[in-house]
Amino acid sequence: MNLIPYEYVICRQGMEKLDATLGLNPTASKKSMLVVSVFIGCSPSLNGAIRVNPWNIDAVSVAMDSALIVSEAEKQMRHEKHYKYVCTHDVAYWAQSFLQHLERACRDHVRRRCWGIGFGLGFRVVALDPSFGKLSVEHIVSAYKRTKHRAILLDYDGTMTVRNSISKGPNAEVISILNSLCRDPKNIVFIVSGKDTKTLSQWFSSCETLGLAIYTADNSRRN
Repeated sequence: MNLIPYEYVICRQGMEKLDATLGLNPTASKKSMLVVSVFIGCSPSLNGAIRVNPWNIDAVSVAMDSALIVSEAEKQMRHEKHYKYVCTHDVAYWAQSFLQHLERACRDHVRRRCWGIGFGLGFRVVALDPSFGKLSVEHIVSAYKRTKHRAILLDYDGTMTVRNSISKGPNAEVISILNSLCRDPKNIVFIVSGKDTKTLSQWFSSCETLGLAIYTADNSRRN
């Protein structure tokens, strides 16, 4: 975790002896303003800081300008809030809270059942409640037939295609199954993917009434 903002707050607070040596008034109010990246780990802890996406140059310039024109009283209030947090959330506090969270998470592990999921490098062990039951194909088919309206969201990456495979596009069998689902008037089918709209549109151009949801581009499109 990047702790430079914490160090800055402590430096701005200073020390009485150091202030006296430098000829500064040790009783003067301490002030500071922080402009931090939203990507650093300590950002959520600094409530008084101005958070900004460092890749957005315009946003950075606006944030810096805002920090410069903040009133002195506001700077003091934000500094005091940050200084109190940094002083009370030290290594001992972090270790203690970590152990408490770990203990809370493992409290019911004795009565849980462990299941092995996946193969090879993708294998992992998950702890589930004893009442957990695997969803059967028969149950899915029965529920599918009973419903009058169905919204089907299919994750493409790693689900409809193998992760890290050379061929990324859908094969003929996948296209055929999707068309079968889309022809049913009771179904609304969407492919969810992080790939760009152009690529997905080319891959699924032969699919009828198939929706494309591209989450990285923050938009959705329906063919």
